[in-house]
Amino acid sequence: MSVVLLEVAEQKKVLIVEDDQVSRDMVCIILRKKGLEIYQAQNGIEAIEMFEQENFDLVLMDINMPYMDDYEAVSLIRKKEKIMKKRTIVIALTAYAIKEDKEKCLASGMDDYLSKPIDINQLSVLIDRWLSLSKD
Repeated sequence: MSVVLLEVAEQKKVLIVEDDQVSRDMVCIILRKKGLEIYQAQNGIEAIEMFEQENFDLVLMDINMPYMDDYEAVSLIRKKEKIMKKRTIVIALTAYAIKEDKEKCLASGMDDYLSKPIDINQLSVLIDRWLSLSKD
């Protein structure tokens, strides 16, 4: 039975949108342990280009990025989803940790929020929760 669950997890594609290499590497460690297919973008422009080429199950997106911030990027993702007729889970990763920041992220179209420094256990729980909800 656990083999079947692993096979399902291996089919899931996750896009990490983060301009800091150390943060991307840390998140990748968790994703690899879960057997997920990992894609990486360093900014919102790269994220949109990748989103147009791949069908992601989950996007982990930093708030402050060069060239295009996450609010603009998630807005474009949500517009493209209407054409694709599929919703992708987007989780904000941010150093901003007050209640208003979380509310702003959720209001902008994010599905969830995780403040930095990233708690590895908390990130793992979020990934498990959202990917289990997005199973076909």
